[in-house]
Amino acid sequence: MNRRLAPFVASALVGVLFAAYSAAQSPSPATPVTPVSSVSKVAPVAPGAAPLPTVKEVLEKFEKVSGGQNVWSSFTTRYMKGIYQTEDDSGFAGVEIFGKAPNKTLFKITFSGGLVVREVCDGKAAWLEDPAGGMHSITGPALESRIRQANFNNRAEALLMAITGHVVGTEKVGAHSTYVVEFSPQKKITSKIYFDQESGFAVRSDETLQGESGDYEVENFMDDYRAVDGAYFPFRLRHVEKGNVFTLRFTQIKNNVPVDDTLFLKPASAPK
Repeated sequence: MNRRLAPFVASALVGVLFAAYSAAQSPSPATPVTPVSSVSKVAPVAPGAAPLPTVKEVLEKFEKVSGGQNVWSSFTTRYMKGIYQTEDDSGFAGVEIFGKAPNKTLFKITFSGGLVVREVCDGKAAWLEDPAGGMHSITGPALESRIRQANFNNRAEALLMAITGHVVGTEKVGAHSTYVVEFSPQKKITSKIYFDQESGFAVRSDETLQGESGDYEVENFMDDYRAVDGAYFPFRLRHVEKGNVFTLRFTQIKNNVPVDDTLFLKPASAPK
């Protein structure tokens, strides 16, 4: 197992859920994704410039172009498969994600050499299963954060939370001119979503996740979006976390496929 990649794979995949529920327009493959460290501060509206849209206007446009509530609410299970790799291509892993409403998820990560790590949430508990067969429970604020991320209706809840925020300005994200929506999904935590001004799609999100060692920031850049069953999904996600940059490329996404509940059971060796 690549030692640099392994500690971050499971936690970084949590960010996939939001991105998978947030549609974005596909930029040109030649368009670089701007690292968060090089993005300037959000620019306020200049005197005489067109006024910023309201949050309601931004989110209504996003909802319309991403497929609509009727389409998204028709999904109850999801299977996603792809390749996860480091920015310098020094490490990679195969990824499979199973999701089932209302809040069950399983991430299966297969490294070169056949080693497998599984991160599971059954809606009440969450844990990490290592290649040696050991189980490590996720507890405290990290568990609360993990269960929220496992919510199959995460996208709808994100929109409801975002409507309580405000458009704080404009920003360039790669080749995209965006409106920046800032909101608070939790007390004392601020998130931002960057919506392309022309298409209405989300092209970047900044979030705060909770881990056992404390809160930490993650940035997701989404592109190569494709329609699947009438909804848009990112087939490429660039994830920045704790100074590390990873890319997840999906090769397959299926909705409403059979997902057995036994996938989310704790190992028999787990403490009672």
